[in-house]
Amino acid sequence: MKKFLYSFLVITVFLLTSGVTYLSIFGIETTKFNNLIVKEIKKKDPRIELELQKIKIKLDLKKIQLYLSTSNPKITYENIKIPVTKISIYSKIGKILNTKIEISQISFTINKFKIKDIQKIAIRIKPSNFKKYLLKNLNGGEVEKALFNLRTDKDFKLIDYKANGSIKKVTAKITNNFTIKDVSFNFIADNNLTLINSINANYQGISITNGSIDIEKKKNLEIKGKFNSQFKLEENQLKKLFQKTKLFKKNKIDVKGSVLHVFSLKTNKFFKIIDYQYKSSGTISQAQVIFNNSFKNKFLKNSINKVFFNKTKIEINFNKKNNNSLILDGFYSTNKPNFKKFKIKNNLSKKNKVYFVDLDLSENIFFDIINFQTNSKKNSNVKSEINVKNNKFIFKTINFKEEKSSIFVEELVLNNRGQIEKLKNINLITFNNNKENNNLKINFGKKILISGKKYDSTYLLKILSEKNKSNLFENLNNEVEINIETLITRPKIPLNNFYLIGSVKGGKFDMISSKSEFSEDKYLDVSLKKYQNNKKILEIYSDSPEAMLDNYKFFEGIKDGKLLYNSIIDETGSVSKLTIENFKVIKAPALATLLTLADLGGIADLLSGQGMSFEFLEINLKENSNVTTVEEILALGSSVSLHMKGYIEKKTGLISLSGTLVPAKTLNSLVSKIPVIGNILVGDKIGEGVFGVSFKMKGLPGKLKTTVNPVKTITPRFITRAFEKMKKN
Repeated sequence: MKKFLYSFLVITVFLLTSGVTYLSIFGIETTKFNNLIVKEIKKKDPRIELELQKIKIKLDLKKIQLYLSTSNPKITYENIKIPVTKISIYSKIGKILNTKIEISQISFTINKFKIKDIQKIAIRIKPSNFKKYLLKNLNGGEVEKALFNLRTDKDFKLIDYKANGSIKKVTAKITNNFTIKDVSFNFIADNNLTLINSINANYQGISITNGSIDIEKKKNLEIKGKFNSQFKLEENQLKKLFQKTKLFKKNKIDVKGSVLHVFSLKTNKFFKIIDYQYKSSGTISQAQVIFNNSFKNKFLKNSINKVFFNKTKIEINFNKKNNNSLILDGFYSTNKPNFKKFKIKNNLSKKNKVYFVDLDLSENIFFDIINFQTNSKKNSNVKSEINVKNNKFIFKTINFKEEKSSIFVEELVLNNRGQIEKLKNINLITFNNNKENNNLKINFGKKILISGKKYDSTYLLKILSEKNKSNLFENLNNEVEINIETLITRPKIPLNNFYLIGSVKGGKFDMISSKSEFSEDKYLDVSLKKYQNNKKILEIYSDSPEAMLDNYKFFEGIKDGKLLYNSIIDETGSVSKLTIENFKVIKAPALATLLTLADLGGIADLLSGQGMSFEFLEINLKENSNVTTVEEILALGSSVSLHMKGYIEKKTGLISLSGTLVPAKTLNSLVSKIPVIGNILVGDKIGEGVFGVSFKMKGLPGKLKTTVNPVKTITPRFITRAFEKMKKN
């Protein structure tokens, strides 16, 4: 009996063990549970239609649950076919024995499930931000393959889940103007963590590759990610990307490069952003900007038509603490390839933009007020810190260096019209042809103090005579004191011990008193003072007219003599008189033809190198905003005398002058007979009369045409004016 019981027990254990082993390893296939499973699922959700093939039943020893699986079931949800390729269900053993299924876990595999079908199903689920985004912002594409493992309670409510798979070719709308195409990625997800990798997409020609995003649910939602982008963008693509940026609307721009993007985001349970950070770094391998309208500036020797960039590193940082920045570090060139280093850093603030600029100059810049030109073939470098605030440009410092030359500007503020509102200091030392031509210090306080060893004033008179539409110094209202050892003038005549005191109002001199010396017993005096009815009187006395007039072509070739200039100035214009006494004209190519017709002796004097002598020159001018009227030019010389009048248009530059030129010996003879005007003009004998050369000069600068009438009766006005001057002398 004992042997029987022992044998029965052994056989039973063996059969049970064999059965459990077989069931856990191989399982059995049956259709007996099909109706039961379909019935239970219909109870949970009547909208699900399910047809099953044979079900394989296996035993999961770890979970002590039955594992039911089938392949290629036919599942529809409200007439939408769900492409499930395999489905597995875990159920408690006791429930199965009681012909009841209590599903604790369900796993299924989906293949080729189109996004549009998922959206149809999503319409039936409860409202949520995810549902709203899924329905309105996604288009096209499909879930290529996905495996879902869901844990449920007895009421078939979701407790936990795990999922993995891949999605291909989806179009995702991020904002109204920001849509990403061809989005593909792999994903792994559960209740607490979602990992997305192998992200690829395309946005307006920007290729996004090798992206990854980690989404972790802790106390807060934390999102971390990174991706690469490669881009080769042309004009039309950039205009779409930057629709509101004028730079891309008006100019042709091409750019090529690659960037790595890294970001993190933290939100609370209500999706309010707690913290964020974005970083990107990469290289702009090539880029060019072609301006529709050339960029011009009074300081640039050449206008800029193109800007090229090459091998330029780019770094961008955004974060919740507003420690934002954009850094560009590479090479640039203008007009033609001549690449120079540059580095620009910007804080990316909307209200208070700060730029740090460090660049080598690729173009020559000319500062006419100090007669200094940079040389792009040398290492010309500019460093500056610029703050853009309330439409003002605030330069904390500007530091220029080129070999031995340097210009340092401190605390310069420009308004939106490019006018100076504030300036603290300027220190400059410059060299022209390896010779020092400027060594100055300028301090802007209650009084503008300018002092130094040397100042190159070659173009100063020309600048002061120009009528600029905008005055750079319009906001300056200060007293001025200038003390410079040596001034360099255009004809290279040194002016020593230059001293000036005065006042500036509205960027213009309101009062001047200045003295300096050319050499021993040769001086320059300048004064500007107020006159009645808001008028000013400018007086200049110079023992060297050449130093004052060399900028003006009309006076080219004047040597020696004394100059006196008087001008009454008001808001409408000026009335001026210029006189020069006892001077010579060394060269006068514009008058050469006239002189040959007037007196061969005058040409002989000119060609001898000694110059043509004049006792007197007087010019009377009236000037307004439109025209300069030459009321009279009278020159009396030992060889030739001249009388002329006319006008110069300011807008066009048109010159129109006419006058009479006569040999001095003829004029002297006439003046000696001045009491008998009738006899002078008519003559005592037939054929006898007063003859000179009548001429007209008209045209634009550089295109002046001269017409000459060699036989002309001299006007009584000419004779009378000559008589007055000779009598006075």
